[in-house]
Amino acid sequence: RRNEDTGLRTLLTTLDNLHPGGIASMTYLEGEPVLISSGRKDNAIKMTVFDSPDHSGRLLRQRSGHARPPRRIRYLHASGGVLVSNAAIDATHCHVLSGGSDDRSFRSFHTGRTVLDREYGQGRGLAKKSARYGLASPSELYLPPIIGMAISDSRTRDWGDIVTIHAGHALAYVWSSRYASQNGPVLRQDDWNVSAMKRPPPVECQACSVTMSSCGSFALIGTKGGVIYKYNVQSGLTRGSYPSQSTKSKKRDDDVVLPGSVERSVRLLKAADAAAKALPVNLEAHERSKKAEKRHGAKIAVTRHTRDVVGLAVDSLNRTLLSVGKDSTLMLWSFTNHTPQKYLTLPSPATRLCHL
Repeated sequence: RRNEDTGLRTLLTTLDNLHPGGIASMTYLEGEPVLISSGRKDNAIKMTVFDSPDHSGRLLRQRSGHARPPRRIRYLHASGGVLVSNAAIDATHCHVLSGGSDDRSFRSFHTGRTVLDREYGQGRGLAKKSARYGLASPSELYLPPIIGMAISDSRTRDWGDIVTIHAGHALAYVWSSRYASQNGPVLRQDDWNVSAMKRPPPVECQACSVTMSSCGSFALIGTKGGVIYKYNVQSGLTRGSYPSQSTKSKKRDDDVVLPGSVERSVRLLKAADAAAKALPVNLEAHERSKKAEKRHGAKIAVTRHTRDVVGLAVDSLNRTLLSVGKDSTLMLWSFTNHTPQKYLTLPSPATRLCHL
């Protein structure tokens, strides 16, 4: 688009990539050096002001939305507050998060005041980087389209409260609704590369479902290979997997047995003493029930998802994790021990899990 002085007929300035995909219409405000333009494909209206001595234009303000239809929409912190129309309340209860569009943007729309609409930042200096690499728009440096998001408002003021997973991507990302940006850690296993220039994680590690605990401290990511990874949201460190054999466990300092320590022997003696006091009268029936429980436990222990984990949910007390997969299996896991407790065979493969 060109801005020309109608008297001299000379080119004064050029605005490159003002609207990717073309301009639908534009007009000047009467008596002001302000140009209003609307795009054909970017779903945006922009105001450009020409107030510089060299006649160059700068973006004054803009209002934009998704350039393509979003595939994931949900309320931000929909529970936990009472909405009153004439009271000063937390505006986050009126925000709608949307993502998954082909434009790869992550946005928040306010249901009452459009002035509070905003796009979540995906890094600093993307506009300069896109210009340096000769890209048409900074959106080409964005993350892949979002295929799932999880929200927890318990620790919004302390650290990130949104976790997203992306198409064809194994890594998960932590966002902050307070700062409207991706400023949290990248959730990944220790042996995975972050850089796109290096070898990516295996395809079976790509994420396909996500959930957060009610306390806001843990994020759980379901993968195409059937493994569920657990992360700490604040630090981004790994906290094991479901089943626990899928990741290498690291010994903590408090788990190391020191030479000469008798703590383990004392615990074993106490356990043996308690078992002797609770010895049942019918020993044969007790042995049969013990063997049956052992066989059942061994059968559950080898059970795991063999295909995509399409849904995850955690109870409010962080005791049980529920997972459902495309292998027609619904499983209940111990949240702390990472061991399977129960499983149920479904009549057909599951496509999604809705946890209310």
